Amino acid sequence: MKKLLLTVAFSCSVITLQSQETATESVRMNDIMISPIELIAAPMLNVSYERLLNENSGIGINGMFYLGNNSDDDYSMTQISPYYRMYFGKKYASGFFVEGFVPVTMTKDTYYDYYVGPGYNSSTQKEDNNTTVGIGVGFGGKWVARKNILFEASMGIARRFGMDEKYDTAITGKGMLGIGYRF
Repeated sequence: MKKLLLTVAFSCSVITLQSQETATESVRMNDIMISPIELIAAPMLNVSYERLLNENSGIGINGMFYLGNNSDDDYSMTQISPYYRMYFGKKYASGFFVEGFVPVTMTKDTYYDYYVGPGYNSSTQKEDNNTTVGIGVGFGGKWVARKNILFEASMGIARRFGMDEKYDTAITGKGMLGIGYRF
């Protein structure tokens, strides 16, 4: 009788340990997202990666890359924004969220100076490279559908520091109306 009880107790503990391991392994901790709106409306790629820390928070990075590199384009922009999010939904890292982010914006503007005089025409090409850092807040929602497909709608606004006021605005933002995958 003691051997039977010992065998049953041992079997139950092994089954319990195995089911606990599979429950923690089934939580997927990485989200990747792309926003097709910017690809359609403007030649810009907007992608995001997030590592979930727990059921209520995550850290990530968002990148917006201007893809208009034709010979006619005289402007390029790249913005990288690391962020921290707090989720308020009932499901694991989903629902309404608020975030704080730090946008690092790199711009390159090419312009021409023309000199015209009697019998004299000249032009010079100049490039203005500018990198700014800011701080901002945002909010939005993330929903997890079947087979770990994600949908996100979010927006944020930030104040940039260390820039030339003559050419740029001190306000920048980021947004995502995207689709992604949780893995």
